[in-house]
Amino acid sequence: MPEVEKLVNYYSCSYWKGRVPRQGWLYLTVNHLCFYSFLLGKEVTLVIQWVDVTQLEKNATLLFPECIKVSTRDSELYFSMFLNINETFKLMEQLANIAMRQLLDNESFLQDKSLPKPRRPLKNISALKRDLDARAKNECYRATFRLPKDECLDGHTDCTLWTPFNKMHIPGQMFVSNNYICFASRAEEACHLIIPLREVTIVEKADSSSVLPSPLSISTKSKMTFFFANLKDRDFLVQRISDFLQRTPSKKPCSIDREGGSVSSDIFCSLAQEIPELPSSSPLAGSPTSALSHRPVSFCAGQVPTASQGLLKLFRRNSEELSGPKGAKEKMKEESWNIHFFEYGRGMCMYRTAKTRELVQKGIPENLRGELWLLFSGRM
Repeated sequence: MPEVEKLVNYYSCSYWKGRVPRQGWLYLTVNHLCFYSFLLGKEVTLVIQWVDVTQLEKNATLLFPECIKVSTRDSELYFSMFLNINETFKLMEQLANIAMRQLLDNESFLQDKSLPKPRRPLKNISALKRDLDARAKNECYRATFRLPKDECLDGHTDCTLWTPFNKMHIPGQMFVSNNYICFASRAEEACHLIIPLREVTIVEKADSSSVLPSPLSISTKSKMTFFFANLKDRDFLVQRISDFLQRTPSKKPCSIDREGGSVSSDIFCSLAQEIPELPSSSPLAGSPTSALSHRPVSFCAGQVPTASQGLLKLFRRNSEELSGPKGAKEKMKEESWNIHFFEYGRGMCMYRTAKTRELVQKGIPENLRGELWLLFSGRM
């Protein structure tokens, strides 16, 4: 085992070698699953890399009561008689997922240097375990709201959100990080909300009442106001949000051409090079592809060629296609989305509900694909 290997935790359990249980200790490190047993003069040692694990299962059978099955490419291993099998299985899943993610992200499988190296392993196991738990919470938070990889959850609290589209106070949880305020309802898909701090203009405490205790209002640049209530520690929450707002740089939001679907933002390089006109005698005059093919183009380092307008504007469809059944279907989709925007808001701070998912499943109109892709992919 390498000297730099970091032990996360260890558990007492039994390893089933055939039909005989071997009582010993299961050691879970950042990169390995290990087991050691020395009983009645017989020694059993197992060392398995997490990247070699193909499946983890927690099941109960007559032969293996309440056991964890570890499958690799070559064998299947069974461990049982845990004091807390749920905690052990959860940690094993987390370590295996981290190893798989590193293997996919890094071709050379670099060691994760973000985890602290304990000088005294036995006394710092809990600190490393807490670090892994915090990482799991951050990953779940980013995956739920599709946030950037460097976004770290600062805290969360129970609250209610006033939803104007159905005139109700929806119970859920508010999540606060360094760049976002998010809300997730307790009922699945009832309502999700993502508020970038760069869009926030005012955060203020409203007057409490018996009907609406500890209310908080958040206003944005898009002239939307969100009302939260039933906050346990409202003063501390407002202070934390204020601290993050002071550190939030003012970023230019994405500007979207609603009609053509073109997008201009800081994340895209604006290389709007005009297409030269060919002589009128040329049979290819007016074709943007032919113009580009006849003109030598050289790009500077760090620049990427991109169109200044949406492709639907550059390559217009014929009038027959627009006026046919397909065009009518597209107009119906656009009208449905416009009604949805009117009721639930538009842009990053819109209320995301089950109806939003239904509209996506029915199909996104071509004129809105650029805008909605940026919105739901987290790039906006």
